[in-house]
Amino acid sequence: MTDSSRRIVLGALSLGLAAMFVLSVAWRMGDHPLIRQKAPASAMQNASGGDAMRSMMEQGADSPQAQAIMGLMQKMKDNPNDVDTLLQLSSLFAEQGNNDGAREMAQRALVAAPSDHRPPYLLGVLLSREGNWAEAAAQLERSISLKDDAATRYSLAVIYRYHLKQEDKARANYETAARICEDPALASMIRAELDK
Repeated sequence: MTDSSRRIVLGALSLGLAAMFVLSVAWRMGDHPLIRQKAPASAMQNASGGDAMRSMMEQGADSPQAQAIMGLMQKMKDNPNDVDTLLQLSSLFAEQGNNDGAREMAQRALVAAPSDHRPPYLLGVLLSREGNWAEAAAQLERSISLKDDAATRYSLAVIYRYHLKQEDKARANYETAARICEDPALASMIRAELDK
């Protein structure tokens, strides 16, 4: 074999290997059924209420989480204003990454029980996950007005200090949280923030 024919064979082999590598990467990065494990996030995020139920049915209702949601949805049919059921659904939707469904259930709980501190707290947590800091702070303030709680005040203070840059409101919430806190772990976190 001559030198030029060796170069041609090695060049062809190199091109073949490069093509295989590129195709392998493209295949792995694509939406291939062998690597797809759950529904696309956009489909789950757009799903809420009945849409979430349909989406679960398509994915398989055999998972414990899907069965829990279906049971809670059935319970909600019997009593659409059951705050505990609405909050449990909201939490399960949030765990799945279905923020729209989680927010919808939390808002329904807020309407069903306007004097309960839990719906605005959960709504504040969901809004903060979305980066909607001002609305999250407003909901946490509402929760505190219904029931003062050190953990809620700590969360609110974090939003004021690090996201809304309102140090005076942050410090006031840290100080109140420190006075009412009974949890030693949370108390040390509050003290660390007050020392900053």
